[in-house]
Amino acid sequence: MEATNRRFFKFMMPGFHQKLNLPPAFCEKLKDENSKRAIINSCRGTWKISICKDRDGLICFENGWPIFVHQHGLNIGDVVLFEHTGELHFNAFFFDPSACEKEFFVEVKKEHEEEPEPVNADYHSRNKEREPVKKGSGISYHSYNEHFIVTMTPYHAYKTGKVTVPAEFSRSNNFWEIGSVTLRDPRRKAWPVKLLFQRSGQLRCRMERGWHDFYVSNKLKEGDVCVFDLNRHSKQPTTVLMDVQIFRAPL
Repeated sequence: MEATNRRFFKFMMPGFHQKLNLPPAFCEKLKDENSKRAIINSCRGTWKISICKDRDGLICFENGWPIFVHQHGLNIGDVVLFEHTGELHFNAFFFDPSACEKEFFVEVKKEHEEEPEPVNADYHSRNKEREPVKKGSGISYHSYNEHFIVTMTPYHAYKTGKVTVPAEFSRSNNFWEIGSVTLRDPRRKAWPVKLLFQRSGQLRCRMERGWHDFYVSNKLKEGDVCVFDLNRHSKQPTTVLMDVQIFRAPL
């Protein structure tokens, strides 16, 4: 592909949350590309996204795109600049409606001790501190202490499986003062889940009893991503309500 055709802009319009159509002129350049998955690199990591190509050769991002949107806090009116680097590999840059490049927090891993359970390696906000990357006068990403993300592993499917709550999240939201949380799935069904606290250097919080029922009912599987959003409007005095969004792993 010629250098002048290596980049294109996409404005985030209504409907962009579920899929994103690529420009027809750009798709024409990739008419002989047979890959079924795109790789997008951004300041927040690398993302594998399934693509769909219709009979006219038009390409759109599908499975994996919604979680990409959520992770980058994209809204209607935002603009994404895609830079094609070969095959179906892209670099992505983000701009808000004022045309300023958006500001994100890059998560930098700290040096830390080995964890006893494999579950501790699966969520993106574990034992990390935020390092702001200034990009013009753009806006910041979502509040760090209102949500966390867990990618499903085989461990989560066990009847004894647990979900580790990031330490910063549990401390900031006073989880040690309560004994349970209520998870509300995408169908708006509520699931009470007990919290387990353990101290090993620092206080650790895990969701245990009740988690397996949530996992089975929502037909979760390895690679699916759950976004746990704290619902600050809940009026339940003895528990915390968390809305859970589920993004299915690409097939």
